Amino acid sequence: MLKGIVYLLMSAFFMFMSSILVAADSGYVERSKLMQNIRLEFSVLARMSREKIEFDESLAEAARLNLLKLAASTPTVFEDDDLPINSEALPAIWENWDDFVSKSEDFEFVLEGVDTSTLIDLRDSLGNVGAACGACHQKYRMN
Repeated sequence: MLKGIVYLLMSAFFMFMSSILVAADSGYVERSKLMQNIRLEFSVLARMSREKIEFDESLAEAARLNLLKLAASTPTVFEDDDLPINSEALPAIWENWDDFVSKSEDFEFVLEGVDTSTLIDLRDSLGNVGAACGACHQKYRMN
C-alpha cells in the first residue's frame, strides 16, 4: 500500500512539473498549483510526524525530495506577477523580489536539513520547515 502512495505522489508531482513546462496557464494558476503541491507534500511529513499515518522512511524522503524540487521552482513560477482578484499573493512579492527569492532559498536550505531517517529525527527537524513557510507567508500572502 505504501508503494502505491509513493507512486501516486510521484505521479502527481510529474504531472505538476509537466504543466509548468507547458506553461499554458496564467502565472496565478501555476502559483496556485505550486502551493497546492507544496501543501500536499508537507502534509505527508506533518501527518507522519504526528503519527496520523505510519512512519515510512522512503515515503518521507520522497516527500522531502519533492519539496526540494518544488521549492527550487518557486522563484521561476512567481516571476509572472498576474494578480487576479482571488489571488492570495500580495504585490509585495514583486516589490521586494530579492527578499522573496531569499526566503525561497531559506525554504530550500531548511528542507536540506530535514532528516527522514527516523520518526524522532523527522519530528526534530520539521519545525524549521514550518517556520520558513511562515516567514514568507506572513509578508507575502494575504491572510
